[in-house]
Amino acid sequence: MGAAGGLGGFVPPLVMGSLCGAYGSYAIGLILLGVVAAAALTFTGTGVRHALTRRPAVARSH
Repeated sequence: MGAAGGLGGFVPPLVMGSLCGAYGSYAIGLILLGVVAAAALTFTGTGVRHALTRRPAVARSH
């Protein structure tokens, strides 16, 4: 989890700065950030929930 947080704090500012330098606006970077956030929300809402419901009832009680 720490590595994911480290990348999340390191990569987006670099991408945002590059896009702002290239296009003169943060709009494209903010749109991409929103798309990634929506994809993560969708994955969490579907994939993770599906995996949890497939676990045996004994494993969920602990």
